[in-house]
Amino acid sequence: MSRRLYVPRPYADLAMTHLGNVQRGAVFAKPGMGKTTITLTFLDFLHNTWGEDRPTLVLAPLRVARDTWANDAKKWAHLTGIDVVPVVGDRAQREAALRRDAPVFAINYDNLVWLCEHLGKPWPFATVVADESTKLKGFRLRQGGVRAQALAKIAHTNVERWINLTGTPASNGLQDLWGQTWFLDEGLRLGRTFGAFQQRWFQSVPGADNYSQIQ
Repeated sequence: MSRRLYVPRPYADLAMTHLGNVQRGAVFAKPGMGKTTITLTFLDFLHNTWGEDRPTLVLAPLRVARDTWANDAKKWAHLTGIDVVPVVGDRAQREAALRRDAPVFAINYDNLVWLCEHLGKPWPFATVVADESTKLKGFRLRQGGVRAQALAKIAHTNVERWINLTGTPASNGLQDLWGQTWFLDEGLRLGRTFGAFQQRWFQSVPGADNYSQIQ
């Protein structure tokens, strides 16, 4: 299949500039606006122009990790210098994928705990891209999902650059933002803990189970 010429949309340069200038940031854009291609274009620049020699890890839902990122890298003519290796399948297949020499690896969120245990230290990925970053919304410092907890152990000690991608950052309400944003700044913007975030920005509604209205 021949590669296609990529014609960036007007906002692509804005997103690229943001990714280049902000070491840990997010791109919130509606589905279909090209977040994957924009990010791959930036990663191509990061690895092949800036010379980043540590690989990038993309976290995504299974189908997206298996198909979308690798297919997009093969789709566009300007991305001939960037390969994406899906880390999916059974244990032996995942281990074999990790042994390949590539700038970008993509794994599904369900295998995060395995990945962290398998790699141990030193953590090899300088950059993490959290595609559909709402998968991290349930993170809490002392509770929450085991996947996000495993990732949190290395997020601010071993990862230099972090990119959150989603088209629906707060689909179930603004409280969804804290867990995702913690992986960017360790609570600097929204509060060190989820409880502090709730107390500052929300008010309790009588009869409700939790804080449910923004102040």
